[in-house]
Amino acid sequence: MKKALFLVNAVSGRPAGKKIKENIIAELNGVLARDNYDIVFTEANIAGQIKNVSPDYETVVVVGGDGTIHQVVQGIVGLKSKPKVGIIPTGTGNDLARSLGILSFFKSHGLRALLELILEGKTINIDIISLGDKYLFTNYFGIGNDAKISNYFNRIRLRPFFPNGYPLIFNKVLYGVLGLTNGFYTIPFDVELKYRKEQSITKELTVPSGICGIIITNIKTYAGGDLLSSKCIMDDGKFEVTIISSIWQWLTLHVTRFLRKPLNVFCPKMIQFQTDKLEMVFTGNTFFQIDGETLDSFPEERKRLMVRVESHMEMIVP
Repeated sequence: MKKALFLVNAVSGRPAGKKIKENIIAELNGVLARDNYDIVFTEANIAGQIKNVSPDYETVVVVGGDGTIHQVVQGIVGLKSKPKVGIIPTGTGNDLARSLGILSFFKSHGLRALLELILEGKTINIDIISLGDKYLFTNYFGIGNDAKISNYFNRIRLRPFFPNGYPLIFNKVLYGVLGLTNGFYTIPFDVELKYRKEQSITKELTVPSGICGIIITNIKTYAGGDLLSSKCIMDDGKFEVTIISSIWQWLTLHVTRFLRKPLNVFCPKMIQFQTDKLEMVFTGNTFFQIDGETLDSFPEERKRLMVRVESHMEMIVP
């Protein structure tokens, strides 16, 4: 078994991806023998790529953003022996890396120090959440206006006119513009929630139409640095559910990164709770996103989504 597989996102920031591959090889010179690791670009089916090769490595290091990590999770979650997962954050939001302390470590100490940290292999077990019997996520699942913004952003990035080798600030500006033009969208139907509280007590709640969104999170930051909940612990076997009921709450959410306090501090009366099992029932179509990636609408006329803590994954931390 080799020490590490470095999986470099081949799509976002194409020239940057080639450059960081060269930098990783240079920084590992004299630190880790070249025959004890491999470094490859992602393929179209990242989950399948990882499922086939990850048992051969002690650690899989994702060189990319939250979307790439999301695909890696799909590939390793069913394995009997899961590799450790490290991150070299090169995405737009980098929320998982931010929540784990990896992003700040990378910015302050640089690539070589991060590589040494990854090889050291200190980990925590973060929760993996299932959505129905088809999807898994580590970061967040959302419906409503933020999901609409994320959907439009991903749709634009796939168009041929989108610039090749664009700087990261281009992504952030585009996301901001889409936020201004789509932030007032509201969910046009009621959503019924049934969730498990402490001591197996079940509680039911009807969220009326006209809210901005419902966000289910398992990490400390959201959408590139926003802070939702002061209660988040990524390895506690629970996830947080937040109802964004008004445009005021939505706007407040997106300034929490600057205020450095979570949304529940500024909006103490908002609906927010923790659980390990949630059922969502609704009729109608809206926008969905999972770990920042577009999620297609669910075809059933009456939609019933089960969300639960499914498994865990060893993530490398400082």
